[in-house]
Amino acid sequence: MRNRLLATTFVAAWAATAVATDHFPTPAPAQQPVKWHVSVVPAGAKPGDDVEIVFDADISHGWILYSSDFKLEIGPLPAKFLFDTPTGLTLVGDIQPVKPQWKADKTLGGKYSYFAQHAQFRQKARLTAAPSSASGRITGQTCFEENGLCQLFRETFSANP
Repeated sequence: MRNRLLATTFVAAWAATAVATDHFPTPAPAQQPVKWHVSVVPAGAKPGDDVEIVFDADISHGWILYSSDFKLEIGPLPAKFLFDTPTGLTLVGDIQPVKPQWKADKTLGGKYSYFAQHAQFRQKARLTAAPSSASGRITGQTCFEENGLCQLFRETFSANP
């Protein structure tokens, strides 16, 4: 409760200062700070083979992308990977972020994970029939570290085994 009160007080003080000085921070120039590339490895897999759907993200300088492997009641939104019902493809387990950085935040009351510059997530799957595409959407949050401005995103993806 005390942490939430402190956070609310900070935001109110910042807003009052911004209004009084007519100065609002401007976001970084990147309109879409994360560019996604999705692939299925190994290439040329056949029914019965295990594959991985690999999500690579190039992150603009100064931005961070929150990972998928943390849970906080308040604070940043973790990345979520929502798959359309695939034909000939069975997902195995949960998506796994590859080597995210971790940070503890007293105000948020916990730890969160994030990526800077580059991110990778991997989803294991098994081909059960002739190859079809793996498609869906990615949702999450990015923030520009210099001024703390954040934005939500929603991207669609499609990759063929």
